[in-house]
Amino acid sequence: MELGQNVIKGLKVGAVLRFAAQVFTWLNTLILIRLLTPDDYGLMAMTMAFIGIFALMGDFGIGKAIIQAEELSTIQLRQAFTINIVSCLIFFSFFFSMAPVIASFFDEPRVTVLVQAVACQHLMMVFHTLPYAMASRRMLFKEREKVQFYTALMTSVVTIAMAASGLGVWSLILGHLFMRLALAIGYNCIAPCWVWPALSFHGFSKMAGFSGIATVNDVLRYFVNVFGNISIGRLLTKADLGVFSVARNLANLPSDKIGELLNHLGLSSFAKLQNERAVAGQYLHKSVQLASLVLFPMYLGMCAISPELITLILSEKWAAAIVPFQILCLTSPFRMLSEMMATGITAVGEPGKNSRALLLTVLTLPIFFFGIQYGVEGACWAWLTINLISFTIHLKFMLPAFELKISSFLCALLPSFCSSILMLVGLMLLRNQLAGQVHEATLLFMMILTGAMIFSVVQLLLFRRQLFTTLRYLRH
Repeated sequence: MELGQNVIKGLKVGAVLRFAAQVFTWLNTLILIRLLTPDDYGLMAMTMAFIGIFALMGDFGIGKAIIQAEELSTIQLRQAFTINIVSCLIFFSFFFSMAPVIASFFDEPRVTVLVQAVACQHLMMVFHTLPYAMASRRMLFKEREKVQFYTALMTSVVTIAMAASGLGVWSLILGHLFMRLALAIGYNCIAPCWVWPALSFHGFSKMAGFSGIATVNDVLRYFVNVFGNISIGRLLTKADLGVFSVARNLANLPSDKIGELLNHLGLSSFAKLQNERAVAGQYLHKSVQLASLVLFPMYLGMCAISPELITLILSEKWAAAIVPFQILCLTSPFRMLSEMMATGITAVGEPGKNSRALLLTVLTLPIFFFGIQYGVEGACWAWLTINLISFTIHLKFMLPAFELKISSFLCALLPSFCSSILMLVGLMLLRNQLAGQVHEATLLFMMILTGAMIFSVVQLLLFRRQLFTTLRYLRH
């Protein structure tokens, strides 16, 4: 019960701070999209396509291993710090020297110096991994979310100032490095962990095994997520990649922030329950019910209002992103739910199940090559198909470990999903009736209000019992 209360308290505090940080992030993103061009975002996507994969390998999964370990000694922390130093230095050197090869792959010489600049993030991760992991292990949810909030605020101001000064893609690159540095400083303030490196690794095998599998899983998941950027950057134009990247960034913004909060809570919380699978399953069931109550109406609502939203906020130059954005909004809830299951199964000590699910997902990626023949929109439809298949795979491999049935899991999602579908249909009918008769801003406002009303009414009329049961989870 104490664990549950800590999780709910952390969720409430985290949600408030994440919402505030989300506001700044959204404003920052929307302003940057107006200041920058599709080419700028295309260059950024090319830069991060490969280096992002290895950023996940920067600590070889040491952070997750520290959080998940049942017992943790000082010598293990020293061993972990040594591995972290060596791996970060190796990846910095590797990317700094391989930058011309990455630029050649995309046939874009400007990517060379951009990759070399972003490679510096590995030097900052030397001082980031252990404090971040200890903050999560100690369940310092409130303090950690404050660090995230102030970092998001400062990064937004710095990045916008550089973009307004005409730095173009460099505003994104330097903003990213500033964020990494601010997080490292912040985590060291709330959970300092200063130890000397160790020369002996006796007794480190169990932690090393877990961290190795966790790293492989992170790389596989990132590869799946970045495969679209790599394919479009190679087979289509830089502007097409910019459109896809912006549409995807916008679609992922809410789920990434929510997911980051839930994953932080989930990894440390489920790790405490790794010997109580049935209880962990109950927490997972409740978590997906709560998440579905937010994810489905939010994303299907965004899908419905996207023509007005993008035209009004981003301007007509981004009109090509409307349909891709709509398709990607349909994808995000299922991607988010898959990642929640993956976090839970990793935390209870079975990352191998996550590996099998991800390897099967990788085998579905050739679908993308079929879709990309039809341009960016075709690529987005392929991405939706891949994520639905991946969601099904995650259900099959992971739920039995939590003593959950697939049918009960899907029933937990059904009320929010059905209510959101009815909301989407209602908003499309409203647009057909009012398009051309009222100003776009007025129509956007009316659709947001109408969508909220439709979803609420359907929930109260058809799923009242499930709704109140789900809301009670926030108190228990």
